Amino acid sequence: MSDELLVLLLPQLSPVVVDSVVVLDDTVVITARTRDGSTSCTGCGDDSAWEHSRYQRHVADEAVGGRPVRIDLTVRRLYCENPHCPKTTFAEQVEGLTVRYQRRTPALQAVVAEVAVALAGKAGSRLLVHLHHTLSWATLLNCVMALPDPSAPTPMVLVVDDFALRRGRRYGTLLVDADSRLPIEVWDTREAEPLTAWLRAHEDVEVVCRDGSSTYRRAIRAGAPQAVQVSDRFHLWQGLGRKVYEVIAGHRGCLPDPEPGAIAPRGLGGLTAARTRRLHAAVHALMDEGMAIRAIARHLDLDRNAVRRYARATTWQQAAPTWPQRAGILAPYQSHLHRRWNEGEHNIAGLFREVAARGFAGSEGTVRLYVSTHRKALDAGLPPPAPARSVFEVSRLLMSRPEHLDEDQRTFVKHLRNRCPELATLHDRIHSFATVFTEKRITLLDRWITRVKTDGIPQLVRYANGLLDDLDAVRAGVALPHSSGVAEGRVTDLKLIKRQMAGKAGIPLLRKRVILVAHSRRTRQQPVGDNLWMTTGPENLV
Repeated sequence: MSDELLVLLLPQLSPVVVDSVVVLDDTVVITARTRDGSTSCTGCGDDSAWEHSRYQRHVADEAVGGRPVRIDLTVRRLYCENPHCPKTTFAEQVEGLTVRYQRRTPALQAVVAEVAVALAGKAGSRLLVHLHHTLSWATLLNCVMALPDPSAPTPMVLVVDDFALRRGRRYGTLLVDADSRLPIEVWDTREAEPLTAWLRAHEDVEVVCRDGSSTYRRAIRAGAPQAVQVSDRFHLWQGLGRKVYEVIAGHRGCLPDPEPGAIAPRGLGGLTAARTRRLHAAVHALMDEGMAIRAIARHLDLDRNAVRRYARATTWQQAAPTWPQRAGILAPYQSHLHRRWNEGEHNIAGLFREVAARGFAGSEGTVRLYVSTHRKALDAGLPPPAPARSVFEVSRLLMSRPEHLDEDQRTFVKHLRNRCPELATLHDRIHSFATVFTEKRITLLDRWITRVKTDGIPQLVRYANGLLDDLDAVRAGVALPHSSGVAEGRVTDLKLIKRQMAGKAGIPLLRKRVILVAHSRRTRQQPVGDNLWMTTGPENLV
């Protein structure tokens, strides 16, 4: 092989003299030596050509032609001629080919680092085999931990969010730069002390976006009192959704009963009912003894939100979940059947052909059975029978834009409003709360809180009191464009990385991979435009 072709294929060999290229045991072995001349001392930087001795290094390189490459490189050890240098001798290094204490070329080390960051442990080790390089999973993990954190300036707008290391038991904290959308720091706790210390060390933070956590609120106030706290719109809307669910759960009796033949939700029974009864009784018994919610959660080994749900439920049925069964195959086409029947089309075969053209996959007998069962309602011009709806489904309907509902859903909401005045008031407050964010008017927020207190719905009053406790941050969430949406995406990435390692990795490795993976993706992407804000909130959800 000519020297020109060899240097063209392997440009990192241009600084050395290649003596031979052979294939031994399916491995390309390149024998080379460094050139004579002076080189810089690794201790003081002075040039020296005073040779002490020579020795051979075996350096692995990227594969060529489907074969691994090994470079047997003879290098010199030189004397340092500077009498004040702390080193007497030093080994010369070849730029682009050798690194001190490294048995891989920089090019191969970069490949190993990318694989280790993307896949870590055993998965990365299996991939390297196909790249004609063998490394153990432990070596890959050591490689990840040895990589330095990417340098990043102190963010002006910081996003703080928590994530579950073990859902309901153990949580961590994630910091994200809102401008670059890159994670900055990860902790295995959501206590206030780490966040407070980090903010004190980074005084340039001007805005901090967070959820409604009182712990984060205290930490930001202590660590960065000059920063503007912004309560995230999505979390405010999510918090309202929980209260809406509680209100509707307390008004199950106001929900329309399914007509005969309609599909009803599955009743409670078995282990779920027994566990719900037991926990509801235990929580109320401990509350009667004067125990606080936090203490009850520790005593029963439950999440505090679950304890609150049991505490606020008068009966155990209100705290129990329900599982609605799947709607019938003809349900999406019932409105069409009723409308065509009112228009005078009473031929079963004709009705079947119409719904079949619209996508109905059942038989004509199903249509015939439906018509015979609901003949009185069809002749009277009544709407289709309302199916039994779960509390969650009713909550979703009340919190959706009217234009996003179909005809049957709008009819259901209208009948529900007429059936229960308190749910009608709840529906009005939901949409007036959404208007606060769509119009970005703080005065509407203050008016909404006043009206909720006047209405007297206990769940909404508690929610309004929570807004008053954090009013400055809530007002900033209404008026400012910042949000925590960018952190939600990074939490999704974090969970993916965590599951790739089967949950066996400690927080140091998880932190390192989260930061490096996001930085690697960012450097390979085109720059994002000037508008970096993800305004996920009621204006997009309602």
